[in-house]
Amino acid sequence: MSSLIAPVSEDAPCVAVYRELRDGVSAASAQIGYGYNLFPTAPATHRFLHRALTVCARAGRLHEYGTADDARDRALAAALAGAYLGVDLEGEQVIFTNGATEGIGLVTRWLAACDAGLVLPAPCYYAFEQTPRRWGGTVLGRYRHDGAVHPTGESASHTAVVEIFPNGVTGTLYTPPPVAADFRVVDVVFLAGGTGADPHQVTDRVRTTLSGQVSDTAVLMTPSKDLCIPGVRPGLLISGHTSLLDAVRDDLFDRTASSNPLTGQVVLLYLTILLLAEAAHDRDSTAFSRRHQWIARQYANHRVLTVPSEADCRAIVEHLDAMSAHFARGFDLLTGHAGDLLETGDHLRPVSGYSLLPRLVADLDHPDETVAWVNAVGRQFDLKVNAHLLFGGTKESWQHLYPGPPRLRVNVSVPHEDLLHTLGLLREAHRGVVVPAPRKEAA
Repeated sequence: MSSLIAPVSEDAPCVAVYRELRDGVSAASAQIGYGYNLFPTAPATHRFLHRALTVCARAGRLHEYGTADDARDRALAAALAGAYLGVDLEGEQVIFTNGATEGIGLVTRWLAACDAGLVLPAPCYYAFEQTPRRWGGTVLGRYRHDGAVHPTGESASHTAVVEIFPNGVTGTLYTPPPVAADFRVVDVVFLAGGTGADPHQVTDRVRTTLSGQVSDTAVLMTPSKDLCIPGVRPGLLISGHTSLLDAVRDDLFDRTASSNPLTGQVVLLYLTILLLAEAAHDRDSTAFSRRHQWIARQYANHRVLTVPSEADCRAIVEHLDAMSAHFARGFDLLTGHAGDLLETGDHLRPVSGYSLLPRLVADLDHPDETVAWVNAVGRQFDLKVNAHLLFGGTKESWQHLYPGPPRLRVNVSVPHEDLLHTLGLLREAHRGVVVPAPRKEAA
C-alpha cells in the first residue's frame, strides 16, 4: 500500500531565516528581543480571571458547547468596542479568536481566496507572510515607515493593505502607502504603555483611520500584550464585511464546536480598561466614575454578570501607568548603556508598547552576513538575537527598504537588571564573536 504524503508548502522567507538563526542555539539561551510582555500581570486582573472562571462554571459554560451567554458577550463587546473605536457595531460583526495570530490567519486565508494581494508593512508579524503562502495568497509589496513601497512584481485582482498600530516591532506609527486599497486590515497591537504628552495617540490614529466604518475593513485586537497575559490567548476580530464574516464562521465551525468562554470575558475586561484609561487621563476628576457607570449599564443591559468593579478598574489602569513608566525607564537605560552597540535616540522611543528595532553598530551590510553573525552569537554566547530579517519580508525587500547595518529587536518590558545583563552579553559578543567562513560548494 502506498503511503499518503501531503505536499508541504514552502516556508515564508522570514520563517526560513528563523530556522537559520536558531540552528544549533540552545533553547535555554538568554534573549534581548522577546516577543511578549514580561511586565507582571496586575493583581486585579488575576482576581477578575478567577471570578470570571467561577461565574462561567456556575452558569454551565464550561460543560456546554455554547450558550446564550456567548451571544451576550459578543453583543456587549460590540457596544464597548464601538464606543472605543467610534464605530457602530452589532454583535454579529464581532468574533472572539485565539489571539490575534488566529485572526490574522482567518483574514489572510479569506483574502487569498478572493485573490486579494497584500501590501504589508516592514517589519510585520510572520503570520501575515506565512498564512498567505500556505493558502496560495499573494504579497504585492512591502512598505517602510514613510510609506515607500518595494513591489514584489506579483499581481492580484484586488489589493488589501495591512496597517499596524503601532508597528509591533518598531513601536512607531507608519505613514500608509499611497496604494488604492479594496480592503484594509487594521491590526491594533499596543494601546497601553504609551508615554509622553499624548499617551492615547495610537487610539486617535486608529479612530481616524477607521473613520466610523468597517464595511471593507478587518480590525484585529488582542489584550495579551497590554494586560500581560500572553498565555491566555484572547483575541478580537471585527468587520462589517459579510463575506469575510461568513468565511470566518465556517472556518471556526469546521475546527471547533465552541470557544473558550474566558476569551470573551478577557476581551470585555480589555475594552472596559481601554475606555477607562482614557477617562483616567481626563482633566475632569469625575470622568472615570461617570464612564464606569455607563459601562456598568452596558453590562447590565446585555445581562453579562462579570462587570469589573470601579476599584479594580482603577487598580488595573494605575498598573498600566506603572508599566508605561517601567518601559520608559528601560528605554532610558538602553539609551544610556548601548551607545557603542546599538543606534540610540528619542526617535526610536515606542509610541506605545515595549518593542523597538535599533540598528546594530557593526559592519554587516548584507543579509547573509547578518544571519551568520546572529547564529554565531547564539552558538558562542548563548544569546538569542532577533534580527530584522525575522519580521516578514525577504532579504531583497529588506535590502531595498532598509539598507545598511542590521536592526535588532529590543524588549524594554523585561526586568531592568535582565536588560543590562543581555546588553552585557551583546557587548561581549560584539567584541569577540567568531563568524565561521562560508562553506564553499563542492565542484
